[in-house]
Amino acid sequence: MFDEEEVKKSFSQEVRRDKRGKYKPLPRNRQTESAIKKIFEFGTELELVRYLEEQGLPDGSEQSVEIVKLFREHDAKRR
Repeated sequence: MFDEEEVKKSFSQEVRRDKRGKYKPLPRNRQTESAIKKIFEFGTELELVRYLEEQGLPDGSEQSVEIVKLFREHDAKRR
């Protein structure tokens, strides 16, 4: 039978593995959220892509593609 320490160790290893990915997540802080809100309201798609690249999210990644898709939907409603 497993003791409590082994279970905790195993669980923490699983959690750590889940956090490692191909891309690092964008830091969720007020500056990032504020910048993205401004780009969504007043910016262009090019500005958004450049900002995402500056934040470490390469163009063409699944996450950046999804964000650009959301921007396009929002931009269509904005016009």
